[in-house]
Amino acid sequence: MSFNAEKTVTRIAEDHPTKNEPAQSAEKDETFDETVLDGYITENNQIAPEIIDALRSNNQTARLEAATKLHRLVDKRETTSIQPIISSGLMPDIVSMISLDDAELQVPLAVVLVHLTAESSETISAVVEAGAIAKCILLTSSSTSDLARDNALMSLGNIGGYSQPLNDRVIQEGGLKPLLNILASPSEHKDSHKYWAANAIAGITHQLSSDVAGYEVITQDMITVLTKYIEYKQDETAGSLRYSLLALSHILSNESSIHAVLETKIIPRIVQLCSSEHANTRHDALECVGNILYSSEGAEHLTKAGAIEALMSCIGSEDAQDRVYACWAAANIAAITSTLEQVKALMKAGFVPMLVKAISNLEEEAEAQSNAAWALAGLAYNWGQFHREFLRTLLEANCVEGLLSALALKDQEAVAVSIKGLLVFLETWGLVKQDAMERIQAADGVGLLRVLKLRPEAGFAHERFTAHMILKKYFNQFSLPPRV
Repeated sequence: MSFNAEKTVTRIAEDHPTKNEPAQSAEKDETFDETVLDGYITENNQIAPEIIDALRSNNQTARLEAATKLHRLVDKRETTSIQPIISSGLMPDIVSMISLDDAELQVPLAVVLVHLTAESSETISAVVEAGAIAKCILLTSSSTSDLARDNALMSLGNIGGYSQPLNDRVIQEGGLKPLLNILASPSEHKDSHKYWAANAIAGITHQLSSDVAGYEVITQDMITVLTKYIEYKQDETAGSLRYSLLALSHILSNESSIHAVLETKIIPRIVQLCSSEHANTRHDALECVGNILYSSEGAEHLTKAGAIEALMSCIGSEDAQDRVYACWAAANIAAITSTLEQVKALMKAGFVPMLVKAISNLEEEAEAQSNAAWALAGLAYNWGQFHREFLRTLLEANCVEGLLSALALKDQEAVAVSIKGLLVFLETWGLVKQDAMERIQAADGVGLLRVLKLRPEAGFAHERFTAHMILKKYFNQFSLPPRV
């Protein structure tokens, strides 16, 4: 029997921001008197009639002045200004007025649009129904204003990253194409455009469903552009590189996309970025590695590219998230989808003692401890019971002691697999079994099993029973309470 760690190992999900703040103009008036904003909203929580009339007038100067007032209002008083704009029925006007004919008007309206797309589902849906996606596509593709283009890119990211239905809508209306076009021709675009395009793609991929029409074509287009951009962008501190990696990791969370990524020859670059000095870039590269390891083919490519060495460096890092990712990757290598050679490489690199250290360290991140427990249990359960030399190596690396420490974790699934891992050592024979039992006794394993047997949590019923069975079957002379 075997268990497959990939189905239950804690996957680190980078929280993609669902709210992008508007880009600010370098010419922002720092001397603006905010008290004038009090007159922009009436006592009944509506936008002042003179602003509404000016915005809807045919006078270009009046429209620009009104739009600028709304811009300042949402900029300075976002929490109290959005509802008056909606209540005043200005949302369709704001969207419809965005055009290429008036470049000056694009900026304040695009800023207001960013704030509207950062609100509730109802507000965002209403903005979309008013035609916001088409207007954002227009600005990102053709606006002569860099600021308007940046804000349009942000709005697309806000809409596409909010929910799956809105994500589908952005894709169906062609909102992904201008984003990919920017990253596909990076030398032709400003850094801010590339940053916000990558940010928007990361938001869209975060909500992307494999049920969307044309999923394979959509993901193939993104994989092609993202991998080329990751190869192209050498500045590891660039946010556009970080978000491109994040977007790729989202795509890789669907195992069907792994082969397409492998064909791009991007693996060596991703492995290289796992050692980046820039933490965010490194973490997103590690996220990609963890997802690729769900595939045996992917694990083979990563192993050849030196991923295990990079992961070994991460598991000993002072950065807690590095250790979380490294333990997660080790758990995926220990799964049944890997090959014997890949597992041997993991053990040869010295991962087992580091996994034991992660579990035993009371100050370690809970996610790292749970993932390390899955890794040790996977090595014992998936591989050790079929390869006795593995069990001997695991014993010498204190695997039993690590699994015993894992019995105290709060994560029920990690405790469950850890006790399965212990049973592999107890259900074998000869010197390996004898050594394992001696190690359990020396590490106060009997006491730890007693504690597990008495854990009160409702979800631990099976683990309590298994602990009782182990004590009764293998340590009966120690399992009874002392006589009084």
